[in-house]
Amino acid sequence: MRKTLATLAWAAIPAILLSACNGNATGGSTGAAALPNTPAASQHGGVSPNDTSSADLHAGGATFPAYGYNLADQPVGTFKQVQPTPGPGSILASAGTVHNVYYCLTGSGFGRKEFEQNNGTATVGCAALGQTAVGFGARKDPLDFVGSDVAIPSTECCASGTTYATNRAATDGQPFELPTFGGPIIFGYNTPSFPALSGAQLQLSTWTYCAIANGTISDWNDAAITKDNGGVSVTGGVSQTINFYYRSDSSGTSFLFTNKLNDSSGGCNQTFRAPYNKAPYASPSRSAAWSFGVNMVWPGPNTGRFHGENGNPGVLAAIQADPFGTGYVEGAYAQAADLGQAALQNGNLNGHANFVSPTNKAAVALSLSKVTGASIQDGMGSDGVSLGSSTPWCQLYIPPSVFVNPTQKGYPIVGLSYWLFYGVNHGFHIADKKTLVRYISSTASNAVLAPLEYTPLATSVHTAIRTALNGAGSHTACMQ
Repeated sequence: MRKTLATLAWAAIPAILLSACNGNATGGSTGAAALPNTPAASQHGGVSPNDTSSADLHAGGATFPAYGYNLADQPVGTFKQVQPTPGPGSILASAGTVHNVYYCLTGSGFGRKEFEQNNGTATVGCAALGQTAVGFGARKDPLDFVGSDVAIPSTECCASGTTYATNRAATDGQPFELPTFGGPIIFGYNTPSFPALSGAQLQLSTWTYCAIANGTISDWNDAAITKDNGGVSVTGGVSQTINFYYRSDSSGTSFLFTNKLNDSSGGCNQTFRAPYNKAPYASPSRSAAWSFGVNMVWPGPNTGRFHGENGNPGVLAAIQADPFGTGYVEGAYAQAADLGQAALQNGNLNGHANFVSPTNKAAVALSLSKVTGASIQDGMGSDGVSLGSSTPWCQLYIPPSVFVNPTQKGYPIVGLSYWLFYGVNHGFHIADKKTLVRYISSTASNAVLAPLEYTPLATSVHTAIRTALNGAGSHTACMQ
């Protein structure tokens, strides 16, 4: 039987918690009241009337890695209200911290903005999943750490005049930025809607998924989709409009996804070879090219069949609720909800498509295999410009060019995420913060990620993280 995140979420929530989480959404086209399959306030962990004490940690940001962080147990409201702790088997529940760690899924952009400047959102209540982010529900500013799927760019940190330098550096020191783990970005779909596939996995060539994303293909009965699937119309020959769901918030997942689409080697802006340079694919009136660029805010089509939703859980819920919907979402959420995940083409071998499934852990790991300690660019911004940090060894940046175009046996669209800590913590929660960093860079955390659709980073990356944490030689420790 097909499971949804709602099945996991709502059964274990006390009535008082449910009432605190219902409400009207402002961020997506469906709204929270119409998100029956979103893991609203959640489910897996314990709940308490408020966080245990001022010793508990509060964080938030990126949704791409958050199913691994807390199993999407969203701490809705403020620390004074009933909130779930991270689910058993999640990173934050397993790390061995003395106190609870509450992580509010807000999206990378919202999280990074609060990290870099005091916007007053740290102590505003954490919104339910699928709703527009307004705060993190913390006791005080600053947050203990933030998650982002896009590393800090030089326009935001750390040279004089940047946002971080102006608002944070004097008090909180230079940031400690470290990669956590990676995973696939998938095209989700509802398997019951395509009985013509007879249980086989939906297949999308690079040309086709690019043409879906840019609006060229608008119907599941399109001849290109039929060709991708061995000549079988996935709808049984019936016209069915494709509704495409994208991230409405400032999102690292959007950045990683559009970075792949924008690629001129293995993405949508390549020179397509046969058979993709002729019917049923390309024609004078049909192009798969991506002309919208790369951005954390979805830069592509946003009207008609294209609908914005907040966070990975919001996109997931929208696809679940729409029999013929699709869109880009992080694989772990799709796995938890038994949502279909299309096999995507990676490479054109002798004119034949090489389709790779995002559920193939070895294929995803292969795509991230070049993410090693040697690929880390200390002190570099995500825009390819030096941050100008006084402690460049504390910003461990890995450029997307390392994984944007993996070898043909690898799954083609992957990404990784980061944690951002302050370098100077004034003794506040310092022991638990160090415990978290040590854990995320350990083989123990690898075991936690194993049953989820995430990929641990290489041992050499873990070694670099611990070296930065502890300091070495003339390099001071990155967390004090």
